[in-house]
Amino acid sequence: MSFHIHPPASEAVNPHHNAAERHNVAWVQRHSPGMAVDGDMLHRLQRTRFSRLAAFTYPRVGAEELALICNWITWLFLHDDFYCDDNDADEASLISLHEGVLAVLRGQRRPVIGDASLLHMLADLRKRMIAWTNPGWLARFVVSVDRYLQATRWEARNRAHGVTPPLGAYVKMRGYTGAMDTVYDCIELGEHLHLDPAVREHSAIVSLQQMAGNCVCWANDIFSVNKELLEHNSHNLVFVLRQELGLTLPEALERAVAMHDAELQAFEWSAARLPDFRHEFGLEMAGAIRIYVAGLRSWVRGNTAWSWETPRYKGCLSMCGHAAEV
Repeated sequence: MSFHIHPPASEAVNPHHNAAERHNVAWVQRHSPGMAVDGDMLHRLQRTRFSRLAAFTYPRVGAEELALICNWITWLFLHDDFYCDDNDADEASLISLHEGVLAVLRGQRRPVIGDASLLHMLADLRKRMIAWTNPGWLARFVVSVDRYLQATRWEARNRAHGVTPPLGAYVKMRGYTGAMDTVYDCIELGEHLHLDPAVREHSAIVSLQQMAGNCVCWANDIFSVNKELLEHNSHNLVFVLRQELGLTLPEALERAVAMHDAELQAFEWSAARLPDFRHEFGLEMAGAIRIYVAGLRSWVRGNTAWSWETPRYKGCLSMCGHAAEV
């Protein structure tokens, strides 16, 4: 099916993306023995180029920061493809894996031989994150990851029972299943920001985060509709709208595009009319907020730019074409 989200006319790309790509492929090979010996899996990884998604969405961060964030984005896609996008996903197995994920992130467990490769990857990520951040950031990141994991189990339960959620529930959960809080945390990590808690809780910032997440996640649903038709995945805005409103698939796709475009317009309107944060938080924090908001905009625009570029959606290219162990 065709769609009508237009690519950005031009978008900044981090100049370190080629180095990040080489690092990312080597990183996956080092921590996932199954993928290291599976030529098809490595080809899929190289074709998908998660480094380009990181480069579009974090265009201003340094080389080491970009490599770290690229690894985290790759981790998310591997987790989704191998453990979530499956109608036969076993919730008990997911709970066990997720308990291990949180224990590793909290520093309560070190992965051992026989553990899932995702845990070994995460241990490396945590070590590198600590070098760039502080305990407060890591604690917030663990909460963000926990919310994402809970949401993926919610989706797995629905899929196991053949349930397509109602529109209201789906929209409220979509940002969590999309791990948006975690990639917002990475804006602070990559840009070396230290936002006050009051900034994160400010209604204007919270609203921008919600709108940005809707733009990113709804665009992802629209771009991936063909892929998810093949996977029989009902957790997609297009399929939810089809059921909720009794539409044909083309009609539901058009409605989803209209929702995305309206949300994008609302995001840009709101971002251009933020309050003068200098009066509330001072000059230095106001500067950090401008950088953070620019990071949200980079996600909104960069995700669309990458989605047009990557073969993941055009060729329905999931990472789990084979059964390599991750």
